[in-house]
Amino acid sequence: MNIEQSVFDLEQSRSYPASSHAEIKHSLREQGWILLRHQDYDVQRFSELMTALCQKLTYDPARENITQQSQKVDAGTQAVGLHIENGTTPLPPDMIAFFSEVSASQGSQTTVCDGHAVYNSLSEQLKQKFAAPMTISRYLPKQIWQKYVATALNIAEADNVTWEDLNKFIQMIPGQAIIPAHEGGVEYHLQMNMIRHDNLKGVPAFANTILGPSYNYQKPKFTFADGREISQELIAELVELCEQHTQEIDWQDGDVAIIDNKRLMHGRREILVPLEQRKLYISMGLGLNQTF
Repeated sequence: MNIEQSVFDLEQSRSYPASSHAEIKHSLREQGWILLRHQDYDVQRFSELMTALCQKLTYDPARENITQQSQKVDAGTQAVGLHIENGTTPLPPDMIAFFSEVSASQGSQTTVCDGHAVYNSLSEQLKQKFAAPMTISRYLPKQIWQKYVATALNIAEADNVTWEDLNKFIQMIPGQAIIPAHEGGVEYHLQMNMIRHDNLKGVPAFANTILGPSYNYQKPKFTFADGREISQELIAELVELCEQHTQEIDWQDGDVAIIDNKRLMHGRREILVPLEQRKLYISMGLGLNQTF
């Protein structure tokens, strides 16, 4: 699919016509993503769009908030591997959106990869290998788990989150386990499907964070059900396969891209200009608002 097929130019107005909302939802269901261009978006309009689109907004505790709804994307300048957002957490967002306020003149293209197309390209052997959930393991510092639990449990101050609150959250969602570690942190283990069916289209999708970054966190380990860690050879094979189904968003100022986070993986090419010459924001949400 050519990137132009995913570009939908909304009407040049400050309001959002109902037909435009229908087109956005249709594109998210059928294609898994949409790029809105030439709409003169600013941070406020971007935030309002995601507030209307999602039933609930979510946040990454390691990111800086720009508005109540939007956070700054800051992951250095190196290339970023394909991943679903917050894919090592038990509650990854259903949808994510990016707003490019200032676009880099060189590099920094966001990559998008349809996990359903990747799934269809997997050999039967690999489909069977990934059929069972994998275990994702990493160390989480105290301030990180406190912020995450505060958001999940609607606790106003992250510093007030206790060990009891953490255990309550662990019990709420199956597949999680914790072991106390140094300085109040935990060794965290999460069982998660690498092939998902909970996207808007309900199709099987290789949508996970095996190939993804760990800019703000310790790099996790991915372990199969038989206890063996995923090999670098298999990771290289997946990188090559996913690249065949990857497109680039060559950002223009004011662009907004909305992505079904449980179908499409995304990443980034290397940034080839100073970081101050790029301003990209992210907003994340759970549940498509049916009245949108």
